[in-house]
Amino acid sequence: MTSEQKPPYTVPFELAALSERGAELSVSPDAAERARIASWLEVLDVPRLDATIRLSHEGSDVYRYEAEFTAEVVQACVVTLEPVPSRHVGHVERHYRVPAKTSRRPPRDRDTEVEVSDDEDAPEMISSTLLDIAAPVLEEVSLALDPYPRAPGVTFEPPKDEDGEAAKENPFAVLAKLKLNPPEEPGTGE
Repeated sequence: MTSEQKPPYTVPFELAALSERGAELSVSPDAAERARIASWLEVLDVPRLDATIRLSHEGSDVYRYEAEFTAEVVQACVVTLEPVPSRHVGHVERHYRVPAKTSRRPPRDRDTEVEVSDDEDAPEMISSTLLDIAAPVLEEVSLALDPYPRAPGVTFEPPKDEDGEAAKENPFAVLAKLKLNPPEEPGTGE
């Protein structure tokens, strides 16, 4: 997955239209969308991806995002390239803050300080009330993938020397030998 690529699947939701009761949404990409997701994840196939997303208010400009997802993914074995299916079930929770609307009037006090928080639990600032509700699910699925999938029972064996010779010497062993038996300097020998 490359971060510079455009997301393969988006589901925009207007947070400004969220009722006080919140909302529950289901997301299930179709076959063509799952094929784009598979390409983006750099896997063989994504036969299933379902998510239930709940959005709610946590304040006038803070929103809570919760999602439960199930993804079935097929990756290539790193040794044999055989298909390796896997199933991932997860939970995603995020908090988003939308900046308050700014007034067109000039501020009364121009020396106002802006407080920046280093708190990891602070809500993520987003620049718009339009939120892609599929993005956190895709992010979690990508993080859940095995970076080195192997088919059951497969082990990696390094290739053997073709000419039958023993493995080449460790470069540090060669340096140690040079230290014990330094080569003669030019012009000092007879």
